[in-house]
Amino acid sequence: MSRASAPDRHRGFTLLEILIALSIFAVVILIAYRGLSTMIDAKLRLDAETTRWREMSLVMSRFGDDLTQSVNRSYRDSAGAVQPPMAGNQQPNTPEWPKLDLVRAGGDGGPFHVAYRLREGQLEMELWDALDQPPRAQPVVHMMLQNVERFEVSFLDSSLNWQAAWPVTGSTDVLPRAVRITLQQAGQGAIERIYALP
Repeated sequence: MSRASAPDRHRGFTLLEILIALSIFAVVILIAYRGLSTMIDAKLRLDAETTRWREMSLVMSRFGDDLTQSVNRSYRDSAGAVQPPMAGNQQPNTPEWPKLDLVRAGGDGGPFHVAYRLREGQLEMELWDALDQPPRAQPVVHMMLQNVERFEVSFLDSSLNWQAAWPVTGSTDVLPRAVRITLQQAGQGAIERIYALP
């Protein structure tokens, strides 16, 4: 039999070559997986941070809309008592505190009453159907922001002093000159905004 027709014993890979190739392939896959996992974790953190800032921005914009359109118009609550156009932090250490109540200009429907309060870690907004409320009237409550550990409201009076509560006893000021809002979510830094009133 000629040498050319003899079977080639050196065709294919040895077991050792296959094991080395598989080891290299496993290392490459592991490196690629770790890189992909790091990128996914970074994207999730970035998405969460972006969502948090967007929610905070919307809440601060809502405060700005309400405060810059506040009006000097008292109203009657559901008990029939006359309430001032703006009030805040009047009853410390209650479930309704801190709280900000105000009357703001509306569209064609005229002014309306809106309030903000911190309750059980949630910033809530309360809206009433009518400015002068009928007996036992209840507001519609909207959750604005979760995981809030700090909500502070202070008021700038006509003497340019910051007050912790409004209206100020003995003062003739009906509306403050500005309102300062401080918000802080759990594990985050505090955000502070000052809104000048008309």
